[in-house]
Amino acid sequence: MAASDQRKAAGKLLLSIFGGAQYTFSVHDGTEIVRSVRKGPPIHYLFEIDSFESFRNTLAAPNFDSTEFDVEGYRVLSIYPNGKQEDNGKDHISLYLKLVEKLGHGRSINATYKFFIYDYRRKIYLVVQELQVQHFDDIENEQGISRVLSLSNFTNTSNGFLMNDCCMFRVEVTTMNTIAQNACLRALNAQRDNTFSWPIQHFSKLNEDEYSDQFTMEGHSWKLLIHPRGFGSGKGKSLSMFLVLIDFSDLTNGRKLHARMELRLKNLRSGPHSSQIISAWYTRSFFSWGHDNVASLCDLHNLEKGFKIDDKLIVEVELKQLYLMKEN
Repeated sequence: MAASDQRKAAGKLLLSIFGGAQYTFSVHDGTEIVRSVRKGPPIHYLFEIDSFESFRNTLAAPNFDSTEFDVEGYRVLSIYPNGKQEDNGKDHISLYLKLVEKLGHGRSINATYKFFIYDYRRKIYLVVQELQVQHFDDIENEQGISRVLSLSNFTNTSNGFLMNDCCMFRVEVTTMNTIAQNACLRALNAQRDNTFSWPIQHFSKLNEDEYSDQFTMEGHSWKLLIHPRGFGSGKGKSLSMFLVLIDFSDLTNGRKLHARMELRLKNLRSGPHSSQIISAWYTRSFFSWGHDNVASLCDLHNLEKGFKIDDKLIVEVELKQLYLMKEN
């Protein structure tokens, strides 16, 4: 029997052992990627997402990284929820392992790994593995599988991978023996309206940067920062605004926040507001995010536009989504 036939037969046997699980796709696609099913969880790392679709639709970058886990040099699980386009992963779930720490000149790691997606309906794991040993070094520091599973099959409820918008990914680096580490990404404000308004008097007399009073959203302390005469690319031409996390020192042990927000200069008459929507990760090192060009200074000072009346204006931040990533 040929090797490909052996793998195919083995896959069918596993499916039969675990209750005759039938998916809407074949576990074999003719490539060197092996797919099987397994009851036992992997030993190394778990990453759970409880709002997959909403997070996928609000993510600004093509991928997001998990917290770090230690397998001879810290690694993260990098998830491309819309597929890694440059590796022919469009419309697929793409999963990659990324080396975080530098190995040093001339050093490298050869490793095999398996990716796991939990089937909530059948209480088993779909296991996806590339046969070849993968090479990691300081240049080639990311390896993975671009077409783990198509989005249509992943989101098909009959397959059981996405249950109430929750999903679970695991990874096992089979050549190492480490302590299991878990991480979870959870939405903090799925149903809330989080808007902070800051009325500003005597706008023309403000300094180069001005902070609002401290306020609380979703259990965290924040301040709005404005640059009345612009900052960065908006210097001299735009109103710049930033949302600053005050209690960033609480983001310990790999915890970080992903925020999707709208920074807004309100129109005090009936015209449209001027705003920018951004998405960003807040960490202990990066705790201030915003936009250099929230509103044109020409529009702001044009009284007919309605943004400023009697040297008064109102700026706002609306926290549309906030996610917490933490190790369990």
